[in-house]
Amino acid sequence: MSGPRYLISLFILLLLSVICAPSHTEGSTTYHVQVDGSKIVGNLTHFWESTGFCPPLPHQRADLYDLSEDEVQNLAFIGSVPHGGIKQVRIHWLLDLVTVSLETGHPVYNFTLLDNLVDSLWQNGLYPGFELMGNPSNIFTDFENKTQVYMWRDLVFQLANRYIEDYGNSYVEQWNFETWNEPDHHDFDNLTFTVQGFLNYYDACSEGLKKASPYLKFGGPGGACRKPQFSQICWALLEHCSNGTNYFTGERGVRLDFISFHKKGTPGYSMTILATEMFTIHRIETGYPKLKDVPIYNNEADPLVGWSRPEEWRGDVRYAAMVAKVIVMHQKFIIPANVSYALLSNDNGFMNFHPYYFQQRTLLARFQMNKTKPHSVQFVRKPVLTVMGLLSLLGEKELYGFTKLPYRYGVADMDSPVDVLASVHIPSFTHSSDSWQASVLVYSSNDTGEVVNPTATVQLSLNNLRPPGNATDMLYVLYQLDNQHSNPYNVWLKQGKPVFPSNQQFAEMRAAEDAQRFGPKPFPMSGSLSLSHALPRPGVLLLHLCAKPEQEPDQTTGVRLHKITDNTVLVLWDDGCVNSRCLKTFEVEFSTSSEKGPYQRVNTRDQIFTAFVYSPTQASVPTVTTVHGWYRVRAVDYWDRAGEYSLPEKL
Repeated sequence: MSGPRYLISLFILLLLSVICAPSHTEGSTTYHVQVDGSKIVGNLTHFWESTGFCPPLPHQRADLYDLSEDEVQNLAFIGSVPHGGIKQVRIHWLLDLVTVSLETGHPVYNFTLLDNLVDSLWQNGLYPGFELMGNPSNIFTDFENKTQVYMWRDLVFQLANRYIEDYGNSYVEQWNFETWNEPDHHDFDNLTFTVQGFLNYYDACSEGLKKASPYLKFGGPGGACRKPQFSQICWALLEHCSNGTNYFTGERGVRLDFISFHKKGTPGYSMTILATEMFTIHRIETGYPKLKDVPIYNNEADPLVGWSRPEEWRGDVRYAAMVAKVIVMHQKFIIPANVSYALLSNDNGFMNFHPYYFQQRTLLARFQMNKTKPHSVQFVRKPVLTVMGLLSLLGEKELYGFTKLPYRYGVADMDSPVDVLASVHIPSFTHSSDSWQASVLVYSSNDTGEVVNPTATVQLSLNNLRPPGNATDMLYVLYQLDNQHSNPYNVWLKQGKPVFPSNQQFAEMRAAEDAQRFGPKPFPMSGSLSLSHALPRPGVLLLHLCAKPEQEPDQTTGVRLHKITDNTVLVLWDDGCVNSRCLKTFEVEFSTSSEKGPYQRVNTRDQIFTAFVYSPTQASVPTVTTVHGWYRVRAVDYWDRAGEYSLPEKL
């Protein structure tokens, strides 16, 4: 069933699920989760692999934030999510990194600062969500001025063409070029933007990108898209793309490669994200039927507005479990509604400020160590970033998964505190390090609320989970995120909330960054298993099942070293060539002697994230007292088979 009537019906059901939702303060309960590997439901496109941030005022000095040591580390940790679990970073005011001078009356642009930021993203396996937003040296004033409209088109062409030449078409074609963020808020950086001026600006962006390459994506309006009296530019743009006239070509209708809007939770309820999305999609489909099949992006789908607003739940697993819940609900309710839903992004790539180290809408806790000489900055990964690593282990096809609730609340079942998303990965090549895999993700979430009786039993009934052919060996692991074991915020609170943690205190917080791992354990070759597991609320459980690959993991590549202090180094590497998700750990080894060794392993805890902070004062390797030397990394799979070491890198 699809179409406008179905969308509005779903919108009503989603709203009722919020209104009728129980408090979920039931006692100890059992949730029966069934998964059938023989039933493929549809595609699972990993539509959630995005984050974003906005530099602070003044916009014209965005470089002080975007290119700071703090942001260099922030992007490095965001890029360390395994298997490209975050790919896009959507950033405001990028064009304020461009400066301009006039030579013989013609603008000459200096892209150096923007080049540096793009290069930082590229090095970390990321790409920008590129909002064409900002005013280089405040040179633009009025987009109803024909000369300036053509100047803007030429600026956009130069920018896009520059990065195609530097990085190649395949990289830049991944970027989502987008209009000015929240245009109906009228924060235009000294520009006069009438509605017509905005439409002229849109056409200039579109034509500039098209001149650089017809394969570059461009969309908008990147705003709240509320009622027309509040969001005049939003709806005017959709009308323009449907029926308007292209400023440059005179053709009727203007390309719109995606429709982006912002729908957040109100007040912190996951279902309100979906409900407001469906209402807006219904309005678009009924008012602009030509746009019915244009992909939908909610690129600020946060549980709550206001990134800097301190909330306790943002520091612990409640935030992580809610992110997982919203993703599962989109896959189960929005995508089956015949909606071209292509992107859900949490706008949580910000960096916190004192005294709110964990409580703001960030992926990491930042500690600015202003008492060190020179000053330094250290980061601790929050559960909301760790859960992105678990989500990266999901496959590309959704399997049938069903949760039998211990109670029935009618429409409120759509807001179930426990549900499942199951998937399968089918390798493209045989005789490689890749292999058939199945993943089962279960969340336990009461959104942002406290839970009276937090532990439930999840009874997993897994059937027909085996690859085609004659596989003879399968192993599975269980990863679990919960506030008892994977909660650096709680560790920090117990430490007395230090503003400048010691090396030992950082080590204690980082010891709680990762999900608990149980296994690897053998999986029955029949493809069926019943498993009972206690899952606290909030919590996320991921079962990852792998058939044994024919080969060990491929070589780890791209080792890079970033010095934090004289006795602390951030070790980074790439997993894109390892060609396996069935990884028990990466082993980071260090030698003070020579490129040839001898080497010692220095990350004593297993990890699948591709970043490791090494400090001899934090390590359990007492014979090592320096960070200066050679580093190498290798991958180890569930069968304890090690891949080839990376090339050594020297600090």
